[in-house]
Amino acid sequence: MVFRSIRFRLTLWYAISLAVVLAASGFGLSLYIYNNQISHVDDRLLLIATDVSAFNLTLHQNPLATDACEQLEAFLRQRNWGEYVQILNERGNIACSSTNLKEFSLPLGKLALQNTRIGIPFLETLDTLEHHPIRMVTFPVSPQDRNSTLIQVGHSLATIEHEMADLRLTFLLVTPAALLLISLGAWLLAGKALSPVARITRTVRRINAENLSQRLPVEETQDEISELVETFNSMLEDLEGAFRRIKQFSGDASHELRTPLTILRGETEVALRWAKDPEEFRKTLASNMEEINRMGRIIEDLLTLAKSESGELPLVLTQFSFCDLIQELYLQARTLAETKRITVGLQLQVTEEIMLRGDELRLRQMFLNLISNAIKYTVDGGRVDIAVVTDSGFVVISIADTGIGIPEEHLPHIFDRFYRIDEARNREDGGTGLGLSIVKWIVDAHHGNIRVNSTPGKGSTFTVILPISGPGVRHPVKR
Repeated sequence: MVFRSIRFRLTLWYAISLAVVLAASGFGLSLYIYNNQISHVDDRLLLIATDVSAFNLTLHQNPLATDACEQLEAFLRQRNWGEYVQILNERGNIACSSTNLKEFSLPLGKLALQNTRIGIPFLETLDTLEHHPIRMVTFPVSPQDRNSTLIQVGHSLATIEHEMADLRLTFLLVTPAALLLISLGAWLLAGKALSPVARITRTVRRINAENLSQRLPVEETQDEISELVETFNSMLEDLEGAFRRIKQFSGDASHELRTPLTILRGETEVALRWAKDPEEFRKTLASNMEEINRMGRIIEDLLTLAKSESGELPLVLTQFSFCDLIQELYLQARTLAETKRITVGLQLQVTEEIMLRGDELRLRQMFLNLISNAIKYTVDGGRVDIAVVTDSGFVVISIADTGIGIPEEHLPHIFDRFYRIDEARNREDGGTGLGLSIVKWIVDAHHGNIRVNSTPGKGSTFTVILPISGPGVRHPVKR
């Protein structure tokens, strides 16, 4: 497990990267130092070759000069030069050489001869004369003369080779030790950096469905770890809410379905035990049918919400006349309100036809649900007003009633499934407790907003805001 841990992999990659960097740096530094030393040697060789060339011309211009080789040796000792010096005459033969050239001579290669014939000094490194390489320059005394006397000066690279060998040995000894120490430091730093992750892991392992309310401690470092902790806490909060809603949903659904089933069973048992004539059986069956219809509506609404959450109930988007839809809903509302003598008003505060893009069937269902609720909870002789305005590419629909209103503490929950303000009254009205949940889903699916203002005893106003161009643009929520 240690070798597969993030800590080990971080340390390993850091060590490998550091080793590559150190190797590349050592190679580059060695190459730079070596080339720099060779450059200094080349400058010295050219300087000596120039001086020896001038000295050689002086000897040729002095007819009384004798024993030129001894004078060359004295000239070299006088300047304390220990390089190898060799003078070649016009025919390429050795005219004179320094005494440190004992059993060997400096060679004249083809490339050196070609360059000196055009007046260019030629620098090269010889690997076959001594145990160590020799850096040599072949220098023409008279650059304009193709058969000029040539001066050859060689410098042993033994010192440079020893220095470079010492430098490489230092790198070989120091680099592993430095790599080991730095890797150990990286291991400790990785452990320290990942310790919050280990704490998070231990804490998350202790969290289950029974203690989803537990949260991870957030440190005030404002780094990636704290951001991860906040993300975990947000996820736990969402999970806790989801579990709470599932439990509440399961309990409410069981309760809602158990009640009509109990009524069905009780009425059926009474009819079987006490009913004497067909009329009593007919009344029992009619009551049973009402409860069956109620369970059917509950199940249908539950399936609608379940499919909407799973994405199996997509919107059928078309472009249609929204004004025509509102006027049809207005006429239906007047019909529904007749039995309670409720006045229904319509205010179309628009100057032109509204061609809205959306699912006409779902929007009709949503508005009819809101209108029927407004009529249901408005006392006899009250009023329901439907108003439509446009606002910067959005259509705003308000449905206001003069009904019983909603207490403020219930407003945040009215769109929850099976939530009822008055359990007894809702059951008498035949509501399933899912209508407003479906309304909220339809509004959200169209990327709209819905808000509620209500005063107990005076009435409620539901305001729906929808983008005219269809889902894709959200209207800012006004608080």
